[in-house]
Amino acid sequence: MTVGVGVEGDDPWGLAEAPAVAEADLEPLPPALAAIEAMLEIGEDRVLAPGERLTLPGLADLPEIASLTPEGWEPLHTGFMGFEWALLPAIWPREHRRWVRDRMPCFGLMSYGDEETRLGPETGRDTHQRWLLARMARSVGLPPPPPNRIWLLRSPWPTLPVSSLLLAIGQHRDQNGLGWDALATMRAAQDLLARSEDEVWALWSGRQADAARSWVGSERGPLGAQPWIRLGLGPDHVKTLLEPLDAGGAGLDPGQARAWSEVIAMREEAGDDVVRHVIDWRRAGLPADADVERLGMVLLDRDPDDVAQWLVAGLTVDDVSVWQGEDLERARQWRGAGFGAREARELVLADPSITPEEARAFDAAGIKPSARHLWAAGGFTPEQARAWTELDIVAAEARVWRSLGRGPGDARPHRAGGVEPYRRTGRAVGPPSAPTATTSTTASPTRRAPAAPPPASGRTAYLSRDRARSHDPGSGPEGWTGRNQRHTVKSCER
Repeated sequence: MTVGVGVEGDDPWGLAEAPAVAEADLEPLPPALAAIEAMLEIGEDRVLAPGERLTLPGLADLPEIASLTPEGWEPLHTGFMGFEWALLPAIWPREHRRWVRDRMPCFGLMSYGDEETRLGPETGRDTHQRWLLARMARSVGLPPPPPNRIWLLRSPWPTLPVSSLLLAIGQHRDQNGLGWDALATMRAAQDLLARSEDEVWALWSGRQADAARSWVGSERGPLGAQPWIRLGLGPDHVKTLLEPLDAGGAGLDPGQARAWSEVIAMREEAGDDVVRHVIDWRRAGLPADADVERLGMVLLDRDPDDVAQWLVAGLTVDDVSVWQGEDLERARQWRGAGFGAREARELVLADPSITPEEARAFDAAGIKPSARHLWAAGGFTPEQARAWTELDIVAAEARVWRSLGRGPGDARPHRAGGVEPYRRTGRAVGPPSAPTATTSTTASPTRRAPAAPPPASGRTAYLSRDRARSHDPGSGPEGWTGRNQRHTVKSCER
C-alpha cells in the first residue's frame, strides 16, 4: 500500500480540526508531572537521583496521550528535541494525524562539571526555533506551524510504528544528502510515505533496522520495544543482558540493562558490541546498580581492566567516578591522607601540583574546606588566603586586587569605606600603588600565580557566583564556581 502525501490544501496544519481530546475532557496532570510543574512555578529545582533520568515522566504520561496509545498513536517530540520533526504533521496522511493541547511542563536537566545533575527549567531557544520553522515552512509554501500543540502520528503500516519509521526517515535523509534541518526531514518523509511498506523495509538498513525486524512478531512487538530498537538491540540481546553473569549474561534487570546500554552505545556500535562491552564491565567488578551516568566518561574512555585495578586496590565505584579513572596512585595518596574523593579531586583540578600536606595547611589557616580549592586555583598561600578572608574578601576578589598590584594592606581601608578598587569598566580608581611592606602579592613558592583575571566587565558573573557559593550555600550546587559548566537539556520531554 502506498500513501498519498503532499503539502497541497488550504489547511495543511489542520487549523479547523478539533483536538483529539477536548479541553473540558482533560484529566489532571499525573502526580509526577504535577510535582514538576509546581516546583518550576515557585522557582525551584532539585537533584536528580541516580538512574532517575530514564524514569522521568514524558509526553506519553499525559492522560490524553496515554488514552490514544493503544490505538497506535505516538506523540512527536516538542521543543528542542522535536525541532527536526516539526514540519512532518503538514505532510503526514490526514487520517493518521491528530493533536492535543500542549500542557507539558517544560523541564530540563542541568549538570555542572562533576557535580550532580539537577532537574530545572528547560533552557531551549523556543522563540528562535519557531522563527526558523516559520521561515522554512514559508519557503515551501506552508503557513507557520501552529503553536501549543502536541502532534500524534500513526503509521500507515502495521509492522512499522512511527518510532521506527522516524528512524528510517532520518537514515533516508542522511544517506541521500538531503540536509540536516526540518525541511530535509520533511522531504525524506514525503519520499518514504509515497512508497509501499515493503519498499520502506528494503531501504532501511543497519543495526536499528535489524533490531526492528527481530521484534516483529514478538510478544512485545516493535512499538513496545522502541527503546531497544533505537539501541540496535533485539530480543536475543536483551535476553543476554538479563541472564546471570555466571551464565554468560550481564546479570541486569530491564531498567539496569537499558541504562547500561544507553551509555555504552555512545562508544560502541549498536547491537552485539554493546552487549559484549556491558558484560566486560560487569565482570570487571562494577555492580549492576552502578550509577552508569556518573561513570559515563569512565565507561567511554577507560578499559574494564583499568577500572578493575581500582576496585582491587580497595577504592570504591564512587572513587572511580569522581577521579574519572585517572591516576590511581594519586587517588590512593589523597585517600590515605584522609580526604574524600570529591574534595581531593577538586583540589587537584584547581592546582595539579598541590599535595595533601599543602591542602591541610589551608585548614590550619582557618580556610573553610569548601573554599580551599578556590584559593589554590588562584595561587595563594594559606597565609595570604587567611589575610584576605579576614577582610571578607573571597578568592575571585583577591585575584582582582592582586592584578592591580595590591594586597590586603591596600584593601583594608577601601573595604572599611565600602570602596571598590576598580570601576565596573575594569579601570582602577587611581593608579595602582606599588607593593608596600604590608602588601602581600607573591604567590606560594610551590605554585605559580595564574594570569590576571579578565577585565571587570566580565567580573560580575564570576564574582557573584563565587560569593554566592561562599556565603549562601543554598544558592547553587556545592562547589560550583562556574568552571566546566555544562547543560544537558531534556527539552520538555518533554
